[in-house]
Amino acid sequence: MNSGPSTPALKLSLASTSGGQSTSLDPNSNGKRILVVDDSVLILKTLSAKLRSQGYAVSTAVDGSAAVSTVRRERPDLILLDIFFPPDVAHGGGVAWDGFLIMSWLRRMDESLHTPVMIITGGDPAKIKDRCLAAGVAGFFQKPIQHEELLAAIKKILMPESEKAHAAGPGSARKRVLFVDDETDWRFMAGVYLQDEGYEVVAAGSGTEAVTKVRQAKPDLVLLDLNLAGESGLEVLKLLRVEAPDLRVVLYTGMDHDETAIVGMLALGAHQYLRKSTMGEMLQAVQNALAPAQAQNN
Repeated sequence: MNSGPSTPALKLSLASTSGGQSTSLDPNSNGKRILVVDDSVLILKTLSAKLRSQGYAVSTAVDGSAAVSTVRRERPDLILLDIFFPPDVAHGGGVAWDGFLIMSWLRRMDESLHTPVMIITGGDPAKIKDRCLAAGVAGFFQKPIQHEELLAAIKKILMPESEKAHAAGPGSARKRVLFVDDETDWRFMAGVYLQDEGYEVVAAGSGTEAVTKVRQAKPDLVLLDLNLAGESGLEVLKLLRVEAPDLRVVLYTGMDHDETAIVGMLALGAHQYLRKSTMGEMLQAVQNALAPAQAQNN
Protein backbone atom coordinates (compact mmCIF):
# COMPACT_ATOMS: atom_id res chain seq x y z
CA MET A 1 0.00 0.00 0.00
CA ASN A 2 1.16 3.51 -0.65
CA SER A 3 1.10 5.53 2.53
CA GLY A 4 0.69 8.79 0.64
CA PRO A 5 1.95 12.26 1.51
CA SER A 6 -0.17 12.50 4.65
CA THR A 7 1.59 9.57 6.36
CA PRO A 8 3.80 10.75 9.24
CA ALA A 9 7.49 10.28 8.63
CA LEU A 10 9.19 7.40 10.38
CA LYS A 11 11.24 8.64 13.31
CA LEU A 12 14.91 7.74 13.44
CA SER A 13 16.15 6.24 16.67
CA LEU A 14 18.95 4.14 18.12
CA ALA A 15 21.70 5.60 15.97
CA SER A 16 24.58 3.15 16.08
CA THR A 17 28.21 4.12 16.29
CA SER A 18 28.97 1.11 14.13
CA GLY A 19 27.13 2.60 11.19
CA GLY A 20 23.58 1.39 11.66
CA GLN A 21 20.25 3.14 12.10
CA SER A 22 16.86 1.75 12.99
CA THR A 23 13.35 3.11 12.78
CA SER A 24 10.42 2.76 15.08
CA LEU A 25 7.36 1.22 13.46
CA ASP A 26 4.97 3.83 12.16
CA PRO A 27 1.32 3.25 13.19
CA ASN A 28 0.40 3.21 9.50
CA SER A 29 3.11 0.75 8.46
CA ASN A 30 2.33 -2.74 7.21
CA GLY A 31 4.26 -4.27 10.10
CA LYS A 32 7.19 -5.51 7.99
CA ARG A 33 10.77 -4.38 8.63
CA ILE A 34 13.49 -4.33 5.98
CA LEU A 35 17.21 -3.96 6.64
CA VAL A 36 19.25 -2.25 3.91
CA VAL A 37 23.00 -2.91 4.05
CA ASP A 38 25.09 -0.68 1.77
CA ASP A 39 28.08 1.64 2.18
CA SER A 40 26.48 4.26 -0.10
CA VAL A 41 24.60 6.95 1.83
CA LEU A 42 22.72 7.84 -1.36
CA ILE A 43 21.51 4.25 -1.83
CA LEU A 44 20.44 4.06 1.81
CA LYS A 45 18.47 7.30 1.57
CA THR A 46 16.74 6.61 -1.75
CA LEU A 47 15.88 2.99 -0.95
CA SER A 48 14.67 3.89 2.53
CA ALA A 49 12.37 6.55 1.09
CA LYS A 50 10.94 4.15 -1.50
CA LEU A 51 10.39 1.40 1.04
CA ARG A 52 8.77 3.72 3.59
CA SER A 53 6.41 5.01 0.92
CA GLN A 54 5.12 1.44 0.67
CA GLY A 55 4.57 1.15 4.41
CA TYR A 56 7.72 -0.73 5.41
CA ALA A 57 9.78 0.12 8.47
CA VAL A 58 13.43 0.48 7.45
CA SER A 59 16.72 -0.12 9.22
CA THR A 60 20.08 0.64 7.63
CA ALA A 61 23.68 -0.50 8.06
CA VAL A 62 26.86 0.50 6.24
CA ASP A 63 28.99 -2.53 7.09
CA GLY A 64 28.86 -6.11 8.32
CA SER A 65 29.32 -5.25 11.97
CA ALA A 66 26.31 -2.91 11.97
CA ALA A 67 24.28 -5.39 9.92
CA VAL A 68 24.85 -8.24 12.39
CA SER A 69 24.06 -6.01 15.38
CA THR A 70 20.87 -4.73 13.77
CA VAL A 71 19.70 -8.21 12.83
CA ARG A 72 20.19 -9.44 16.40
CA ARG A 73 18.33 -6.44 17.81
CA GLU A 74 15.47 -6.04 15.33
CA ARG A 75 14.99 -9.36 13.49
CA PRO A 76 14.06 -7.87 10.08
CA ASP A 77 11.64 -9.66 7.76
CA LEU A 78 13.88 -9.08 4.71
CA ILE A 79 17.47 -7.97 4.10
CA LEU A 80 18.68 -5.99 1.07
CA LEU A 81 22.42 -6.53 0.88
CA ASP A 82 25.23 -5.04 -1.18
CA ILE A 83 28.10 -7.38 -2.04
CA PHE A 84 31.14 -5.10 -2.34
CA PHE A 85 32.37 -2.62 0.27
CA PRO A 86 35.39 -0.30 -0.01
CA PRO A 87 38.42 -1.13 2.19
CA ASP A 88 37.83 1.69 4.68
CA VAL A 89 34.34 0.29 5.33
CA ALA A 90 34.88 -3.42 4.78
CA HIS A 91 37.61 -3.60 7.45
CA GLY A 92 35.61 -1.95 10.21
CA GLY A 93 36.19 -3.72 13.52
CA GLY A 94 39.11 -5.69 12.09
CA VAL A 95 36.88 -7.95 9.93
CA ALA A 96 37.16 -7.86 6.11
CA TRP A 97 33.39 -7.80 5.58
CA ASP A 98 31.84 -8.32 2.18
CA GLY A 99 28.33 -9.44 1.25
CA PHE A 100 29.23 -13.12 1.09
CA LEU A 101 30.80 -13.10 4.55
CA ILE A 102 27.76 -11.24 5.89
CA MET A 103 25.43 -13.84 4.34
CA SER A 104 27.45 -16.71 5.79
CA TRP A 105 27.04 -15.26 9.27
CA LEU A 106 23.37 -14.47 8.78
CA ARG A 107 22.81 -18.18 8.14
CA ARG A 108 24.58 -19.01 11.41
CA MET A 109 22.35 -16.68 13.47
CA ASP A 110 19.06 -17.89 14.90
CA GLU A 111 17.61 -14.40 14.36
CA SER A 112 18.13 -14.58 10.58
CA LEU A 113 18.44 -18.27 9.77
CA HIS A 114 15.40 -18.17 7.47
CA THR A 115 15.29 -14.44 6.68
CA PRO A 116 15.21 -13.86 2.89
CA VAL A 117 18.17 -11.93 1.49
CA MET A 118 18.04 -9.96 -1.76
CA ILE A 119 21.26 -8.77 -3.39
CA ILE A 120 21.69 -5.21 -4.67
CA THR A 121 25.04 -4.64 -6.34
CA GLY A 122 26.95 -2.60 -8.87
CA GLY A 123 29.29 -5.50 -9.57
CA ASP A 124 29.48 -7.58 -12.72
CA PRO A 125 26.58 -10.07 -12.41
CA ALA A 126 28.44 -12.67 -14.48
CA LYS A 127 31.14 -12.87 -11.80
CA ILE A 128 28.96 -13.16 -8.71
CA LYS A 129 25.50 -14.40 -9.68
CA ASP A 130 26.37 -18.09 -9.38
CA ARG A 131 27.78 -17.54 -5.90
CA CYS A 132 24.67 -15.58 -4.95
CA LEU A 133 22.38 -18.34 -6.17
CA ALA A 134 24.44 -20.97 -4.39
CA ALA A 135 24.10 -18.91 -1.20
CA GLY A 136 20.32 -19.14 -1.56
CA VAL A 137 19.50 -15.47 -2.15
CA ALA A 138 15.86 -14.61 -2.81
CA GLY A 139 16.57 -12.07 -5.55
CA PHE A 140 19.35 -10.30 -7.45
CA PHE A 141 19.20 -6.66 -8.56
CA GLN A 142 21.97 -4.73 -10.29
CA LYS A 143 22.57 -1.03 -9.71
CA PRO A 144 21.19 1.35 -10.83
CA ILE A 145 18.20 -0.31 -9.21
CA GLN A 146 14.85 -0.38 -10.97
CA HIS A 147 12.80 0.52 -7.91
CA GLU A 148 9.42 -0.63 -9.20
CA GLU A 149 10.76 -4.09 -10.05
CA LEU A 150 12.46 -4.32 -6.66
CA LEU A 151 9.30 -3.26 -4.81
CA ALA A 152 7.25 -5.84 -6.72
CA ALA A 153 9.73 -8.59 -5.81
CA ILE A 154 9.73 -7.52 -2.15
CA LYS A 155 5.94 -7.48 -2.02
CA LYS A 156 5.80 -11.01 -3.43
CA ILE A 157 8.32 -12.34 -0.91
CA LEU A 158 6.66 -10.68 2.09
CA MET A 159 3.08 -11.40 1.01
CA PRO A 160 1.20 -13.25 3.79
CA GLU A 161 0.49 -16.91 3.09
CA SER A 162 -3.26 -16.21 3.17
CA GLU A 163 -2.89 -13.65 0.37
CA LYS A 164 -0.68 -16.01 -1.65
CA ALA A 165 -3.38 -18.66 -1.45
CA HIS A 166 -6.00 -16.12 -2.52
CA ALA A 167 -3.81 -14.98 -5.43
CA ALA A 168 -3.65 -18.57 -6.65
CA GLY A 169 -7.36 -18.34 -7.43
CA PRO A 170 -10.68 -19.04 -5.71
CA GLY A 171 -11.15 -22.62 -4.62
CA SER A 172 -7.67 -23.67 -5.68
CA ALA A 173 -5.76 -25.60 -3.02
CA ARG A 174 -2.02 -25.09 -3.21
CA LYS A 175 -0.15 -28.28 -3.95
CA ARG A 176 2.98 -29.03 -1.95
CA VAL A 177 6.11 -30.18 -3.78
CA LEU A 178 9.18 -31.65 -2.09
CA PHE A 179 12.33 -30.99 -4.14
CA VAL A 180 15.23 -33.28 -3.22
CA ASP A 181 18.67 -32.34 -4.53
CA ASP A 182 22.09 -32.06 -2.89
CA GLU A 183 23.01 -28.96 -4.94
CA THR A 184 21.98 -25.67 -3.34
CA ASP A 185 21.60 -23.78 -6.60
CA TRP A 186 19.20 -26.40 -8.03
CA ARG A 187 17.08 -26.28 -4.87
CA PHE A 188 17.03 -22.49 -5.03
CA MET A 189 16.13 -22.20 -8.71
CA ALA A 190 13.51 -24.94 -8.59
CA GLY A 191 11.98 -23.30 -5.54
CA VAL A 192 11.76 -19.94 -7.29
CA TYR A 193 10.03 -21.37 -10.37
CA LEU A 194 7.68 -23.65 -8.45
CA GLN A 195 6.63 -20.90 -6.04
CA ASP A 196 6.02 -18.53 -8.95
CA GLU A 197 3.62 -21.14 -10.35
CA GLY A 198 1.69 -21.20 -7.08
CA TYR A 199 3.10 -24.36 -5.52
CA GLU A 200 4.17 -24.62 -1.90
CA VAL A 201 7.78 -25.81 -1.90
CA VAL A 202 9.68 -27.89 0.63
CA ALA A 203 13.35 -28.75 0.00
CA ALA A 204 15.71 -31.48 1.15
CA GLY A 205 19.39 -32.04 0.45
CA SER A 206 19.67 -35.72 1.33
CA GLY A 207 17.68 -38.93 1.41
CA THR A 208 17.36 -38.92 5.18
CA GLU A 209 16.09 -35.36 5.14
CA ALA A 210 13.67 -36.25 2.33
CA VAL A 211 12.08 -39.06 4.33
CA THR A 212 11.75 -36.75 7.34
CA LYS A 213 10.16 -34.02 5.22
CA VAL A 214 7.69 -36.51 3.75
CA ARG A 215 6.59 -37.44 7.26
CA GLN A 216 6.36 -33.83 8.44
CA ALA A 217 5.16 -31.90 5.40
CA LYS A 218 3.13 -34.62 3.66
CA PRO A 219 3.82 -33.34 0.11
CA ASP A 220 1.62 -34.05 -2.90
CA LEU A 221 4.65 -34.74 -5.11
CA VAL A 222 8.37 -35.40 -4.77
CA LEU A 223 10.98 -34.34 -7.33
CA LEU A 224 13.92 -36.62 -6.51
CA ASP A 225 17.45 -36.32 -7.83
CA LEU A 226 19.01 -39.70 -8.60
CA ASN A 227 22.50 -38.80 -7.36
CA LEU A 228 22.54 -37.19 -3.93
CA ALA A 229 26.25 -36.62 -3.26
CA GLY A 230 26.92 -40.32 -3.77
CA GLU A 231 23.67 -41.44 -2.18
CA SER A 232 21.42 -43.40 -4.53
CA GLY A 233 18.12 -41.76 -5.33
CA LEU A 234 16.71 -45.21 -6.10
CA GLU A 235 17.33 -46.30 -2.50
CA VAL A 236 15.56 -43.14 -1.34
CA LEU A 237 12.70 -43.97 -3.70
CA LYS A 238 12.32 -47.39 -2.06
CA LEU A 239 12.15 -45.76 1.38
CA LEU A 240 9.54 -43.27 0.17
CA ARG A 241 7.40 -46.07 -1.28
CA VAL A 242 7.33 -47.66 2.19
CA GLU A 243 6.72 -44.34 3.96
CA ALA A 244 3.98 -43.13 1.62
CA PRO A 245 2.91 -45.78 -0.94
CA ASP A 246 0.55 -43.46 -2.84
CA LEU A 247 2.94 -40.51 -3.04
CA ARG A 248 3.93 -39.60 -6.59
CA VAL A 249 7.69 -39.39 -7.15
CA VAL A 250 9.30 -37.92 -10.25
CA LEU A 251 12.93 -38.96 -10.72
CA TYR A 252 14.89 -35.89 -11.77
CA THR A 253 18.45 -36.38 -13.03
CA GLY A 254 21.29 -34.91 -15.03
CA MET A 255 22.59 -38.39 -15.85
CA ASP A 256 21.93 -40.36 -19.00
CA HIS A 257 20.12 -43.72 -18.79
CA ASP A 258 19.02 -46.08 -21.52
CA GLU A 259 15.44 -47.22 -22.00
CA THR A 260 15.94 -50.48 -20.10
CA ALA A 261 17.29 -48.65 -17.04
CA ILE A 262 14.43 -46.15 -17.15
CA VAL A 263 11.81 -48.92 -17.34
CA GLY A 264 13.46 -50.54 -14.31
CA MET A 265 13.28 -47.28 -12.35
CA LEU A 266 9.61 -46.83 -13.16
CA ALA A 267 9.00 -50.42 -12.06
CA LEU A 268 10.31 -49.46 -8.61
CA GLY A 269 7.38 -47.10 -8.25
CA ALA A 270 8.50 -43.82 -9.81
CA HIS A 271 5.72 -41.88 -11.52
CA GLN A 272 8.02 -40.40 -14.17
CA TYR A 273 11.65 -40.17 -15.23
CA LEU A 274 12.75 -36.62 -16.15
CA ARG A 275 16.10 -35.38 -17.44
CA LYS A 276 17.29 -32.09 -15.99
CA SER A 277 16.86 -29.56 -18.75
CA THR A 278 14.84 -26.34 -18.66
CA MET A 279 12.74 -25.07 -15.77
CA GLY A 280 9.77 -25.01 -18.15
CA GLU A 281 10.02 -28.75 -18.71
CA MET A 282 10.25 -29.31 -14.97
CA LEU A 283 7.11 -27.24 -14.37
CA GLN A 284 5.25 -29.13 -17.08
CA ALA A 285 6.23 -32.44 -15.52
CA VAL A 286 5.02 -31.28 -12.11
CA GLN A 287 1.73 -30.08 -13.59
CA ASN A 288 1.20 -33.39 -15.39
CA ALA A 289 2.07 -35.44 -12.32
CA LEU A 290 -0.34 -33.49 -10.12
CA ALA A 291 -3.20 -33.48 -12.63
CA PRO A 292 -6.29 -35.42 -11.50
CA ALA A 293 -6.21 -39.05 -12.54
CA GLN A 294 -9.31 -38.70 -14.68
CA ALA A 295 -7.77 -35.82 -16.61
CA GLN A 296 -4.64 -37.90 -17.33
CA ASN A 297 -6.74 -40.76 -18.64
CA ASN A 298 -8.69 -38.59 -21.07
